[in-house]
Amino acid sequence: MPIQAQESFPHTELEWRTIPTEHFFVHFHNGNERTAREVASIAESVYGPVTDLYAYRPEQKVHFVLLDYDDYSNGAAYFYDNKIQIWVPALDFELRGTHPWLQNVVTHEFTHIVQMQASMKWTRRVPAVYLQWLGYEAERRPDVLYGYPNVIVSYPVSGFVVPSWFAEGTAQYNHPDLRYDLWDTHRDMILRMHILEGRPLTWEQMAVFGKTSLGNESSYNAGFSIVQYIAGAYGDTAVVRIAKALGSAARVTIDGAVQDVLGISGQQLYDTWMAAKRVQYDSVRVSIAQTRTEGTLIAPDGFGNFHPVFSKDGSKIYYVSNAGEDFLSLSSIVEYDRATKKSKTIAPLVRSALSLSPDGRYLYYARITRDNPHWSAISDIYRYDLVDDDEQRLTHGQRAFSPSISPDGRRIAYTTGHDGTMNLATCDADGGNVRRLTNFAEGEQVYDPSWSTDAASIAFGFSRGHGRSIVIVDSSGFGMRSLQVSGDARDPAFSPDGNWLYFAWDTTGRFNIYRKNTRTGSIEQVTQVLGGAFQPSVDSTGSVAFARYDASGYKIALLESPGMQPPKAVFQSAPSPTVGNSWNNGLSRESSPAPVAATSHADSSRPYRSSFSSLSLIPLLRVDNYNTKNSGIDIVKLGLYFVSSEMLDKISMFGGAAINRRLERDLFLIFQFRDRLPLFSLAGLEPTLSLELYNITRVTNSSFSVFTDREYERLAEVTYSLLEFDATLRFPVLSQHTSATFGFTSSRYSADIRSEPFRDSSFRIIQFSSFRNVYLLGTSLWLQLTHRDIHQTVDEAINPVGRTAAFRLTSEFNRYNRDFDYDFSTGVPVPLYKRFNFTRWEVQWNEHVRLPLERHTFNVSLRGGTITGGTADTIFHFYGGGLIGLKGYPFYAIEGTRVAQLGAAYRFPLWTSIDTRIAQFFFTKLYASVFADIGDAWTGPIDRASWKRDAGIELRLEAFSFYAYPTRISIAGAYGFDKFTRNIQGVAVTYGKEWRFYLGVLFDFDISEMGRLGRMNGGVRGDGR
Repeated sequence: MPIQAQESFPHTELEWRTIPTEHFFVHFHNGNERTAREVASIAESVYGPVTDLYAYRPEQKVHFVLLDYDDYSNGAAYFYDNKIQIWVPALDFELRGTHPWLQNVVTHEFTHIVQMQASMKWTRRVPAVYLQWLGYEAERRPDVLYGYPNVIVSYPVSGFVVPSWFAEGTAQYNHPDLRYDLWDTHRDMILRMHILEGRPLTWEQMAVFGKTSLGNESSYNAGFSIVQYIAGAYGDTAVVRIAKALGSAARVTIDGAVQDVLGISGQQLYDTWMAAKRVQYDSVRVSIAQTRTEGTLIAPDGFGNFHPVFSKDGSKIYYVSNAGEDFLSLSSIVEYDRATKKSKTIAPLVRSALSLSPDGRYLYYARITRDNPHWSAISDIYRYDLVDDDEQRLTHGQRAFSPSISPDGRRIAYTTGHDGTMNLATCDADGGNVRRLTNFAEGEQVYDPSWSTDAASIAFGFSRGHGRSIVIVDSSGFGMRSLQVSGDARDPAFSPDGNWLYFAWDTTGRFNIYRKNTRTGSIEQVTQVLGGAFQPSVDSTGSVAFARYDASGYKIALLESPGMQPPKAVFQSAPSPTVGNSWNNGLSRESSPAPVAATSHADSSRPYRSSFSSLSLIPLLRVDNYNTKNSGIDIVKLGLYFVSSEMLDKISMFGGAAINRRLERDLFLIFQFRDRLPLFSLAGLEPTLSLELYNITRVTNSSFSVFTDREYERLAEVTYSLLEFDATLRFPVLSQHTSATFGFTSSRYSADIRSEPFRDSSFRIIQFSSFRNVYLLGTSLWLQLTHRDIHQTVDEAINPVGRTAAFRLTSEFNRYNRDFDYDFSTGVPVPLYKRFNFTRWEVQWNEHVRLPLERHTFNVSLRGGTITGGTADTIFHFYGGGLIGLKGYPFYAIEGTRVAQLGAAYRFPLWTSIDTRIAQFFFTKLYASVFADIGDAWTGPIDRASWKRDAGIELRLEAFSFYAYPTRISIAGAYGFDKFTRNIQGVAVTYGKEWRFYLGVLFDFDISEMGRLGRMNGGVRGDGR
């Protein structure tokens, strides 16, 4: 399951092939042939052990989709679709140890497929059942069938109940005989520090994600450790029996499954596991109590502080920090002044290692950007001019990481990757003259190069299995040799005098900083930390800055002149063998798995043929009381959603149908195409094509007069129907946050009128023919520009920070027969349409500003619109009240050919860590806001004195259901300060001076954000007769 969803753009430039095996299809694009062969071999090698352990086999072949167009590492198991996506670049994550990536991720994600399907309540083709409730404003206008929604509830009853810790714990444990993932030093470090410093996740907290990078990883770690504990204390089969017990139809949490299988409650399991870990970790703390050497913290804020480097005079330290952010991906470069002890941000959105030019003017680093062909997220080298405060991009499309400038300032060493393999390369200081120094081609990984002081050699991290080793190569690319130590050794850095090679090493089961004498080969320990120490940097005085881990994350620590500290253990390293470019791994670790042969599938690939996931069916039960005359069973609709997608996400289909006893129906079908389109591909454009079809019917009764021998008042059943077709082309423009959409919409509104025959006073039978009035035919062409740049935080949904904006220009061509007028001159009724052709301009802007108080925001919204170039009947007007407008008034109360609205809201936290479970609900946080709006819609000259005002409050409660489904509950109340009366079809309707309330239970809070401009102007309407 993904750690963080990766933004997706169409990649029509790729050519795809497939390797079919006995149990899998492996789909890969050009440039990934080696990876695909290895994945096919690994998958078949783990299929038997994993499926035998769970006594469950997927009923269809599982599809692997390998992606290597972004510098991003992850895996995702779509267990309802029998699909696994793997981002090919190997994972290099500060919160995880190093393991053989493909073996690890293939086994991990396939275990997800098997374990999750074995835990399902129903078939995988029925993921959930939706319970829905739609409530509506009590509309007073005679020309509107029913009011706008003020209650929207859509709640899933999940077909699986698996907490995050168990899902990820079983996937990491996978099988006791497979050693593709291990409980490594990083995992132990994170869990150890959480427990020793009294900050472990609780039993309930570790069951869901939605946390920071460190919080989510802590759920992974706790899950892995507890699953190991269950397997050790109760046997491997206990893990499997818990998984299958989760499939009980009445199960809503894991607690009952634990009780049934282990005979203890979930909390008791947690407590016994925690007690055992405390004893283990307390012994570690006691053992080093007298020798702890951890330095002084200089960067205590944030949980991701990395890659410190000294300025040439040692007065400043530059490092990467995520201080003030919830995710490591949002780190920035920070400058720390050792004299003033003050810090300032230099450059945003940088996570890479840093390197300072010899003259101290330029800071070199790598950054991932989408400013590339096809919007690929690719890492390239940048440099920052510390004198002129200017940034320059040096490479384009090199997939370059961890730059290190040579001591003479002429060359940059960096790592670069392709097809799952990393290599060492150099380029000139301006990014030109690229030269590959290593030629690894079988999945090897290299990390963090560091130049020797004479520029004759480069040290770097290397891995082809579990853990890393340190390798030194001549700057010419020859004479490769490795540091012969057992365990995981990484992060090499030469001292300025060249006498020492500093590095991080986990020889004691904890990472500490060590240094090797480059002349004698002796190794000395520099730090003694309880957590972990990494990424050393040394100044000319011998002071060491490094990244130190404690329970709150990675911090930058400074150890002044470590030579003056009490002496540490001294080691003598073995001679370093010289190896060639096709060398044997200098890291000899018993825990490293044997390489998986990838040659058996070398010639078995074929061109990709479209494959689709099985059709998922999602039943729904909807209470939909839009018609006040409906009652009882009539307000209940039964239906289903259905969805299927092509394995490469080039084609997808989503539809739904719901119907009630009166045969009122809601139908829709959405088809999306994300592959090459003729003409567009020739122009270098890669739009997403969407085709959408909607059909909605509503039934009401209308009275009319009949004259025979006298006037009779009769009732007719009127069925209003909307049939709409939309076609859109959407593609990114200007930046990854902005898109342009061209659209075509065709709408057909009709009314079927039927009345029962009756007898007049003369006993004559008066018959009526059913009659269909197609009263509106509309066509529109439109362009919409949408910008969405919401800052990524754990509160992104409940309390966003950032901006959304949209501009929409629509040309409408409508034929409208409002009064049901017909020409009967030919003997055939011909509707008398009036043409309403005009241009609609709309803009909406939402600004969410972070305030100095933590988690407090000020939100401003602006909406404007006008209709030009023709007249527009009221059915085409803007509407400005209700849920998506001024909430103190009904939706249809405010209307006109022009609209202007300004809103402001102050949002603040009431409870940021509820962390309480009730049945299947896990509540996380509660926010409140106070808001006020002013605005109006009008036709003709503007009258600011008539503008409407409202104010209100909103509560937002964030939760998860069944561990996996976001559940966002919002309750709002607004009071309209201005009372006014409108005359509509001879009926006086009064609004204002009243409270109005709204309820939402959805996957998101704000349904009035961008992308909905085209659907903010009314609904199914009749003339009320």
